[in-house]
Amino acid sequence: MYDACRDANVAGSGIAKLTDIRWDEPSSRAVGPADKVALIKAARSLLGAITHVLVLADKVVIKQLLQVQDKVASSLDRLEQVTNFTEFVNVFSQFGQEMVELAHLTGDRQNDLKDEKRRAQMGVARSVLEKGTMMLLTSCKTCLRHPECASARRNKDGVFRQLRQAMELVRFVVRDSPRANGGDADTMPSFLEGNPACLHAALRHFEDLIEITQMAGVSGKTQEQLTSGLEAALESTQDFTDSAYTSHERRERILLLSETLRSQLAAMLQTGLARENEMPGAEFAAMALRLQQTSQEFRKELQDTALEQANDIFSSSSDVEMVARMKSAGLAGDLDKIDELTVQICEHSEQLQEACKLLRHIAAAEPLVVAAEHAENNLQTLGPQVISAAQTLCTHPSSKIAKENLDIFCDSWEMQVNDLSMLVKETTDICRGRTMAEKQTYMSLPRPGVRGRCPRVRPWCPLASLLRHRVLYYSTRV
Repeated sequence: MYDACRDANVAGSGIAKLTDIRWDEPSSRAVGPADKVALIKAARSLLGAITHVLVLADKVVIKQLLQVQDKVASSLDRLEQVTNFTEFVNVFSQFGQEMVELAHLTGDRQNDLKDEKRRAQMGVARSVLEKGTMMLLTSCKTCLRHPECASARRNKDGVFRQLRQAMELVRFVVRDSPRANGGDADTMPSFLEGNPACLHAALRHFEDLIEITQMAGVSGKTQEQLTSGLEAALESTQDFTDSAYTSHERRERILLLSETLRSQLAAMLQTGLARENEMPGAEFAAMALRLQQTSQEFRKELQDTALEQANDIFSSSSDVEMVARMKSAGLAGDLDKIDELTVQICEHSEQLQEACKLLRHIAAAEPLVVAAEHAENNLQTLGPQVISAAQTLCTHPSSKIAKENLDIFCDSWEMQVNDLSMLVKETTDICRGRTMAEKQTYMSLPRPGVRGRCPRVRPWCPLASLLRHRVLYYSTRV
């Protein structure tokens, strides 16, 4: 880095001399640089030197972030193995300090990322780390207080798995971004590999192919591209038609439009291939236009189906009331009531996950796609965790830490459902043609860019203060 900065300084000094303007006394005028070839060479040298500095600086930041992440992962492994409270306090204090440092670095990195999808993924990972840290604190404390309780162990294991997935996503985003700088990109995190292609993107690609074909005509290659493009889009509609929460009318309408698209495409290709060596005529252009209109009508039907499902959920259910009944049953030690509410929460969670899956398909912006994926994964994890926390409290109804643990998980569930309702609103705005405003979400982790504006002063981080107070608080109660 030092050598690169020195080379940049030398290159800057060289171009400064070449561009020096002097005053010519005989002619009484300013004389600029005469050797333009040398000036161009010096400018290229300066540009190369500055680029080298920036690339090295980016690698240094990435290496620093990955080193801190490795420390957090090591402390997380140690936390998983603690067997007494004294050791837990010491390890968790160190873990909290390392988490705050990781929060600062990931916040800066998120602000530097240019790719919308990667920026959104980093924001999702930071959100999980923030909320998961508090759930980790109470779940570990509950497990230490009640080591014989199987539900407490399941609760704790779920939090550890969630935090590790978030750190895996951070590593993926960080390692993926410097590929142009020669870095090796990590593979896709395992919990994201199963996500199918976004239907909105597939339909957009299909419509682009129609426009190209409308101008250039049909060939063997374009025929294959159009056919495979349509089938790729229609394959994703199975999530809509197979959903138990899609109405019969909507399902029939989607299937009808799917067959209409296939038949219209076949007719257009047949007409185009009959005049393969000629320019597209008026008949072919009219058929292409009808196909585009049907595709747009198909997209509109899918959007209405997804938004109708999501709005039905929020108009017919009350998550606050559901978790309140779960808390009451746990405090009363009513295991039968817990079992009854478990079935309701599982069904409700499944319905919410279905809504997230459909919202992901119709999302027209990458941040919304990432948010829908995150909401689906988080609901899939949080549901069993809320149930485990309630079962623990039901087994130990007089335990204060078990009650606080359930409160933390219920709050996380309510926050996730609230985030999903905001996602539905934002997706609706995009589908209706309204511009999505830039979302400024407050988190107790430091916000991106804070350190960049004031590099010498580290901003106060509420998460660090809260962790210190919680650890001291619990150490006095045991």
